[in-house]
Amino acid sequence: MLGKKVKRLRRAGLIPANLIEAGAPSRAIQVQERDLADLVRAGVTGQLVDLATEESSEPVLMDSVEIDSLSNRLVHATFRKVDLTKTVNVMVQVALVGHAPASDVVDLVVLQNLSEIEVAALPADIPSGLEADVSSLANVGDEIFVGDLKAIDGSYEPLTHPEESVAQVSVVRQAEEEEPEEALDEELLEQGVESGDEADVDAAGAAGAGAEEESAQT
Repeated sequence: MLGKKVKRLRRAGLIPANLIEAGAPSRAIQVQERDLADLVRAGVTGQLVDLATEESSEPVLMDSVEIDSLSNRLVHATFRKVDLTKTVNVMVQVALVGHAPASDVVDLVVLQNLSEIEVAALPADIPSGLEADVSSLANVGDEIFVGDLKAIDGSYEPLTHPEESVAQVSVVRQAEEEEPEEALDEELLEQGVESGDEADVDAAGAAGAGAEEESAQT
């Protein structure tokens, strides 16, 4: 969509979006920016939402949302029509919960290796999130795996390997001390002092066209 048209939509409080469906061309639509922002704040990306048009209202998956990294404003959204009787593959967010004993130990830190995993679920059963309980993480090498995750709600089958690490205890690596530069040859140093020469040292480093547009509200 051309920049001028996007600006006109934004002034009207609308965001360009696409509605995709298996075996059908993508449809260009517009959604209310305020409604879309509410959904994003609620963390429902990848979840089932109601998409209402002048003709009808239908449940769709909010597949993805694009946000401008500089202005932090919504740019675009993609919705997907789904069969409610068939499983879909989606990404679900993973949150660390509980208190890890390792976090009380100097030089130990709990690292989160996965922030989301792929799951298969019926559209109405997609979990709103997954939790990893870190209360068992006490020593270096302790880990939590995908198979240990608990769903906040819903039911699912993990597609990410169950033995893939979600979080682990590691040692905080201290910055290595820089080794002192080799001392200059004393004789050359003395010559430089006697002659009053100055030297500069330089360091180099390595450096949906043509699709029909419809107004919609989520």
